[in-house]
Amino acid sequence: MCICDEETGGSPTPESMPVPGCNDIWACNYDPLATSNDGSCDYLSCLGCTDEAACNYDPAAIYNDGTCDYASCSVNGCTNPSACNFDPEATINDGSCEYSSCLGCTDENAANYDPTATIDNSSCDYPGCIIPTACNYDSTATSNDGSCEYSSCAGCMVADACNFDPEATISDLCFM
Repeated sequence: MCICDEETGGSPTPESMPVPGCNDIWACNYDPLATSNDGSCDYLSCLGCTDEAACNYDPAAIYNDGTCDYASCSVNGCTNPSACNFDPEATINDGSCEYSSCLGCTDENAANYDPTATIDNSSCDYPGCIIPTACNYDSTATSNDGSCEYSSCAGCMVADACNFDPEATISDLCFM
């Protein structure tokens, strides 16, 4: 018996004509249109590791075959980003993290700048004159370098004197 199908333009389509293929839904090559199993079912090509966290994850695998491996891609090292020897490739912390070798002064303007330091330890030294009454006092200096001088800003600070110096900060001889 033939049935006429409107989608095929009225051409007869045999109702009982089998469609060969793999009709086992558990097979890797299952064909939902197959009506007759032709022996082509494949049960191996879609097996593999389906765990994305595994080293041998297979995105094409449909069924997990129990071969997932979690050790072969492991990298031992320091996994703490705050450590001096942090290893971004490490997947297993091996206890080797250390926190002192990268400490130092990270300011390029400091006298003791350490180009190998990656963590500033507040040890930066800025030498200069640290005595506030000196003419060349440097408020940003952290250590005295012996450069303090007291003569360039000395002058008469009496406004009525003929040698009055409005920029003087240290009182010196005045002439009245």
